[in-house]
Amino acid sequence: MAIQGDCSVPRELTLTRPDPDGVPTEMTVGAYLVDLQGIDDAEQTFSADFFFVMAWRDERLVNVEGRSLAGCRLPIEAIWAPRVLIMNERTVDKSFEDRVYVEPDGHLEYSQRFQGVFTNRLDLQDFPLDRQTLSIRVVLGRTRAEDVTFLLDERSGRAEEFSIADWTVTGGSVEYESFRLPTAEQRYPQVTYRVEVRRNRAYYAQKLFLPLILIVCMSWAVFWIDPKLVPPQIGISTSAVLTLIAFLFSLAYTLPRLSYLTRADRFVMGATVLVFFAFGEALLSTGLAGRGREEAALRIDRLSRLVFPAIFAAILLYSLLL
Repeated sequence: MAIQGDCSVPRELTLTRPDPDGVPTEMTVGAYLVDLQGIDDAEQTFSADFFFVMAWRDERLVNVEGRSLAGCRLPIEAIWAPRVLIMNERTVDKSFEDRVYVEPDGHLEYSQRFQGVFTNRLDLQDFPLDRQTLSIRVVLGRTRAEDVTFLLDERSGRAEEFSIADWTVTGGSVEYESFRLPTAEQRYPQVTYRVEVRRNRAYYAQKLFLPLILIVCMSWAVFWIDPKLVPPQIGISTSAVLTLIAFLFSLAYTLPRLSYLTRADRFVMGATVLVFFAFGEALLSTGLAGRGREEAALRIDRLSRLVFPAIFAAILLYSLLL
């Protein structure tokens, strides 16, 4: 509907709720996730694109000084309306002007599309087998929590596909809460859109776990080589250690930088210790063989063929399942 006539609003309508004191204003609120572009583990942020919709009724606008405001698109500050504040925004842009559309029956609707980066605390102890809950926390200012009641807008939801590649969106929900500043007593209504995501594990299986398993298994080749053959023993062990060191340097760009250990950290540390222990076993067995104790060196090799795989299996179990 085109805007007709005078859309000016008396000042008293900008200061008071449409409902009297003690009667909460019923608001229909919803959010729709358009896209999820990425999650930054190190920065504890995510990039998203979402719609926010807020609707209520103010019958005072049906007849304002003998005229109707139906069809007007009013600036949100021109009438009583909660102020939309995103509490966990880092850098967020709006697609439209902050305006409210007035329908003939006094029904008002505010809609806005937000795009940008949002902060979110991530628990990465299960990395890379983790699931996360991403939240967009919208606080409605200029009103108290007890002054409004919420209904869920039927348009709430999420898109079927997203541009993010290394995560899968498994669910989403809209919840209504209250928010209070630490230095204030007043509580404000808060609408929280939560997105459930699961990290895609195939990438890390190919880029992290499989190469490390092969490096560890390569270091075990010394257990089947005659301990009297010093060059092959030391050559294979040294190659495994150097390969591991080079691989760990490449992992610096893959693993999140955290103050606590993740599942991936436990696996990497366990694999690293095993490779260096295999190098130590090669030095011990060749040393024993060089002193004429070949039988003892062979016994250590045979025992290592059982002990090292068992320890590695325990590391895998501890890292991935426990």
